Amino acid sequence: MANGTTHKLAGGAVGLAVFLADRNDGSANINPVASAAAGSFFAALPDIIEPATNPHHRQFFHSLVVFSVIGFGVKKAYSWKPSRAHHRTLRAILLIAGCAYLSHLVLDATTPRSLPILGKL
Repeated sequence: MANGTTHKLAGGAVGLAVFLADRNDGSANINPVASAAAGSFFAALPDIIEPATNPHHRQFFHSLVVFSVIGFGVKKAYSWKPSRAHHRTLRAILLIAGCAYLSHLVLDATTPRSLPILGKL
C-alpha cells in the first residue's frame, strides 16, 4: 500500500522522467533537480488537500473524475507547442504537476479501496 514516502518518491521519479522525455522541446529553464522536487510536491498534493488522517480520506480530489480532468489537461499541455520561453516553462511545469498528481492517483487505485468515481466535495 502506498504511503506518503512512496507517493513522493514516485512523484520525483515522474518529474524527472517528464523532464527527460520533454527536454528536446527547448524548455531549458527547468532543471532535473527542480523537476524531481516539483514532481515530489505535486504527487503529495492530494493528501495535502485531503489528509490521510483516517482510512476513508479519499474523496473528490482522489476520484476518477479528477483523474479524468487532470489526464485531459496533461494531454492538452502535451499537445501545446508554445514559441515563447516562459510559455515553454509553463508547459513543462504543467506536465510535471499533472503527471505527478496522476501518479498519486494511480498508486491509490491499486489499493483495495481504489478510487471513488466522484467522492464528496
